[in-house]
Amino acid sequence: MHYTIKEKKALPKAEYLLVLELSAEKIGKHRAHVLSHLKKDTELPGFRKGFVPEKILRERMGEMALWEESATDALGEALTEIFRAEKLDVIGRPRVEALKLAPENPAEFKVTLSLYPELTLPDYKKIASEHNGKKPEATPVVEKEIDTVLAEIKKQHETESGKKDFAITDETVKEFGKFETVADFRAKVKEGLTSHKEEREREKHRAELLDKLTDKAKGELPDVLIESELSRMESELKGQIEQMGASFENYLKEIKKDKDALRKEWEKDAEKRARLQLTLFQIARAEKLTASETEIETEVKHLMEHYKDANRDSARSYVETLLTNQKVLAFLEAQK
Repeated sequence: MHYTIKEKKALPKAEYLLVLELSAEKIGKHRAHVLSHLKKDTELPGFRKGFVPEKILRERMGEMALWEESATDALGEALTEIFRAEKLDVIGRPRVEALKLAPENPAEFKVTLSLYPELTLPDYKKIASEHNGKKPEATPVVEKEIDTVLAEIKKQHETESGKKDFAITDETVKEFGKFETVADFRAKVKEGLTSHKEEREREKHRAELLDKLTDKAKGELPDVLIESELSRMESELKGQIEQMGASFENYLKEIKKDKDALRKEWEKDAEKRARLQLTLFQIARAEKLTASETEIETEVKHLMEHYKDANRDSARSYVETLLTNQKVLAFLEAQK
């Protein structure tokens, strides 16, 4: 074995520490590999690409830099073997600190890993069943709400047509669809408002269930998961601002904050979002809830038609997560 694990231990926040030593012999073999690649890609005055003497390459790069790159290569290979042997489910990039590094000598590295955390889930079926027993009730639509909608329709019609004093009558409602009277039109508006309220209550009811599950899912999350969620939140906000034709930089100037201040404010929400996603993932795994290949490909195709410049792998990952979450929610809401 070309490496020696000198220390390994679990750390708080689902992190893991490794201290390992790499043999000089193994690093030397990687140095030959690094030089071979360097030789193939380097072109210097007086030498064609692939024909620069090794001595010149070593002098140009420097022995310390060459040994460091070779040791980094060897470390990557060693970590791949260790992850497999120790059954470590690693997320994100390891944080590496060189403790000993000198040409022709063994190298020692301190490596801090973020592990995919395992939350202790509550009895999610029981929680869902009890929550589902309390049906959401939307407040009834009152006449004043219908009046408000009609007033907005009147105002919009006047703006678009350029005509003032537009009145909603039995005759004019026919412009908006198959309506015979104002009463018919008001009934349709009421139906739409009722449907909207019911949907809003369903969403609120679902959010309350997810909050219960997330609050009771115990376990620490690594910082890398929270940072990933913060980056996603930042991207979402940027997208919303740019859709309105504004710039993110101007928005920050307006609110007199920088990105770091915003991310600091979002930390609790980011942790909650990351915990929720992990909770849903673990329920999906426990209940074997997965999206079929056909479902995934259909949605990916649809997404790529609308966002032609999107990365296909990222689109697939997004779609797979979205569809799986939908299946978990349907499963939870079916518990009686």
